[in-house]
Amino acid sequence: MIRRLVLMVVVALAVPTIALADHTEPKKQINAADQRRAASIVLKRSDFGAGWSKSPKKADVNEHFNCPGYNPNESDLVLTGEAEADYDSADGDPSISSYANVYKTRREATASWARSAKPALAPCLATLLKREIEQNGGKVVIAKQGTFPFPRYAPRGVAYRVVMKVTVSSSGTTTTVPFTLHVIALGNGRGDSVLMAVGLRDGVPDAALRRYAKLTASRLAAAKL
Repeated sequence: MIRRLVLMVVVALAVPTIALADHTEPKKQINAADQRRAASIVLKRSDFGAGWSKSPKKADVNEHFNCPGYNPNESDLVLTGEAEADYDSADGDPSISSYANVYKTRREATASWARSAKPALAPCLATLLKREIEQNGGKVVIAKQGTFPFPRYAPRGVAYRVVMKVTVSSSGTTTTVPFTLHVIALGNGRGDSVLMAVGLRDGVPDAALRRYAKLTASRLAAAKL
């Protein structure tokens, strides 16, 4: 039952991260140099301890989602590099996804940040997760949603947390477990990176989140964007 809950939340995470932009996403003019830079930023398997494995890339979602007060439009911007890497612990709890985007200019990267890194992102993520999980048979109560204090390792930085209780009934047994989603966004020059982590109860420990964020920030700086 617990594993089913974990998988339900992890699968639901694939929807909001990709679909928030949809037809308002930036134009893509991917070039080899910026693609290499994006790939250099995301987390690597060697960044994790024993028992972790790299999981297949999440499938693209074409349906458009929007939330009241949060529907950023980046259709006038140009993306020149992008990368994604997803990792799961042995039992699927916790799970961490690492994303990197490179924009054509620094101005476009800061414009993307200004439009997307807003307080309304957390309740939007919570709403989308609740809907997707409940469409798959679970029940969700959102306990917390918003920003939380986190070290600023890069010139641009913000951290969001969503805490929810997920309930699943099967064969007459009902199980309710708290889950925590952390979203850490970092930006430097033309590059942005996002870490998305989900786990049971309090989720990924703060010390681990700080380590992954600090490592990502160092790679953003090394990419010289």
